[in-house]
Amino acid sequence: MRGRLKVKVGLALGGGAARGIAHVGVLRALERAKIPIDVIVGTSMGAIIGGAYAAERDAAALEERVREVLTSEQFRRNRLSFLNETKRQRGGLLFSVTNLIRKGIFYGVSTMRSSFLSAEEFADSMAAIIPEVDIEHLPIRFGAVTLDIDTAEEVVIVHGDLRLAAKASSAIPGILPPVRHNGRLLIDGGWVDKIPVLPAFKLGADVVIAVDITAGLEETKDYNRGVDIMVRANAIKDSMLVAYLRRLADVVIDPDTKSVHWADFGAYERCITAGMEATDQAMPRIRNLLRHERVLSILRAGEGRKLAEAHLASDDLALRLE
Repeated sequence: MRGRLKVKVGLALGGGAARGIAHVGVLRALERAKIPIDVIVGTSMGAIIGGAYAAERDAAALEERVREVLTSEQFRRNRLSFLNETKRQRGGLLFSVTNLIRKGIFYGVSTMRSSFLSAEEFADSMAAIIPEVDIEHLPIRFGAVTLDIDTAEEVVIVHGDLRLAAKASSAIPGILPPVRHNGRLLIDGGWVDKIPVLPAFKLGADVVIAVDITAGLEETKDYNRGVDIMVRANAIKDSMLVAYLRRLADVVIDPDTKSVHWADFGAYERCITAGMEATDQAMPRIRNLLRHERVLSILRAGEGRKLAEAHLASDDLALRLE
């Protein structure tokens, strides 16, 4: 007997770079519907948006800050414009990087320094969105998913500087520099956990609402070059991981952002609207889930949590909270 009727709601915000702006719309819709959020775990852009919301719990104010950053002259001047040059094609990060390698742009910059964008460029944008606060002082429990490239462990940062945690979670290899934290070298959590459902359960959620902003698989075509085969194989691997993670969530919200290029931050209005619309569409399932779980919470754990507990109990699971 669990002996309580309060159901802790977790929100797992997936990674997807520019598509992650849809999380702002998701949060606005959940807030408007008065859906209580007790735990937020984010990967990459999900950590930036989720961390900012966990600090202040004001989706409208967050949307305004995000809009100001994305329309600023400083943001327009960063090197993301180079990465956005393939936005007419739906390929993901690996696809964009291979195109730039062919042109010598990415290779030239990355051989001279650890990343395509500088830490300073990114830190300035981060500071305008995320307040300076320690994670343990947030009103909503929060975790930022990262990958330790030395130990191959998934590390969820749940203590310390919120900005540093979000910075580590979104440190796309080769694009943004890795972050040193507690003796670890951390990169973007999307390489190991694109939708952080398990970490949300580990942080105490009884039910988890996941937001999937992955691009999905493109239609098949002829693969005549080795690099095309490599990109396709990586996309298939990612899609299988995402399908597995989706099964662990109690409700999955699917914003219609699949056609948005991962570096097209100019599409922020479209992404925000897509997040709101998808959440509104999922609202009957969310409300039904919470009614159902409140009744059953005194008897047993929900289906999603039971599956998660089985995975979290495994000795082979390389997931650490720090």
